[in-house]
Amino acid sequence: MADAAEFLRRLSRPSTSVSGRLWTAMVGQGSRTPVCPETPRLDGKRTLVTGGNAGIGFWIAHGLSVRGASVMIAARREDLSREAVSRITKETRNGVDAVRLDLGDLRSIAEAAGKLAKVASDAPFDIVVLNAGVWPKAYGTSAQGHEIAFAVNVLGHHALLKRMLSRGMLAAGSRVVVLTGDIYIMAANCTPDFKYSGAYGGMLAYCRSKLGNMWFAREFARHHPSLEVVVVHPGVVATGLVSGETGVMAGLNRSLLLAPKAGAQTPLLVATQPGLGRAAYFHNVGGQMQLSANDPAANANRAAHFWGVLEKLDGLR
Repeated sequence: MADAAEFLRRLSRPSTSVSGRLWTAMVGQGSRTPVCPETPRLDGKRTLVTGGNAGIGFWIAHGLSVRGASVMIAARREDLSREAVSRITKETRNGVDAVRLDLGDLRSIAEAAGKLAKVASDAPFDIVVLNAGVWPKAYGTSAQGHEIAFAVNVLGHHALLKRMLSRGMLAAGSRVVVLTGDIYIMAANCTPDFKYSGAYGGMLAYCRSKLGNMWFAREFARHHPSLEVVVVHPGVVATGLVSGETGVMAGLNRSLLLAPKAGAQTPLLVATQPGLGRAAYFHNVGGQMQLSANDPAANANRAAHFWGVLEKLDGLR
């Protein structure tokens, strides 16, 4: 794996072609993905990881705990959360807790925010990692009737972060890490009402939501300059999201995929290392990505419009 200092110096101007981006993401990622340094220590820091009970999220939570942070896991499956809390606490000898959060239901987000507010009453959160995500196997909608990938991967995180801000749960200068997927290059838009069917519909919904993550992060950084918002592509990882897919994704050579612990390294790095800059986009292979003007994620007008959509749907007034 790559040296972290070298990785942070690495600059890439990625192609906007689908084939070029997918080739870059897959080939050589095992040797070019960085390993997060054990420093700086995070003692006294309060952190939150959505989807921290499994996959990459588990190893992000584990890595933050190893470095001394107080870790809160927010996830839907309470049984997996209990197992994750028990294992991380045992292996890191550091306190970990969990709160139930269903990002596909604004009512659950409001309930979770209330519980998080009690936790943050003595000290706010310093690092928030928005990791949770779904790759739909079939068309579905959220509790509020929005397409499920949009609802969980983007709107739910927007609503959670806005509630945390409104209730003073984020420390000044806190870092927000937004996980995306470079597969967003296959999409041109992200909307709450996308309809699909067939073998590739779920993949397209996922791609659109990852573009939504890029726009969401860009606009959150613009509207809330007190936050350090960083976007990260963790790599193409052998988790349930990809390995359970059919069709094209099922044909990927598993030897090219990262293990979840390796996939957590780039998110951990951008969560813990100082001086990354606001609204930067880091890719586990490319380093800091300098997007061209015709990259869909760089479309300022669509990003601003998308922010307006999220603001109308997030359940806050």
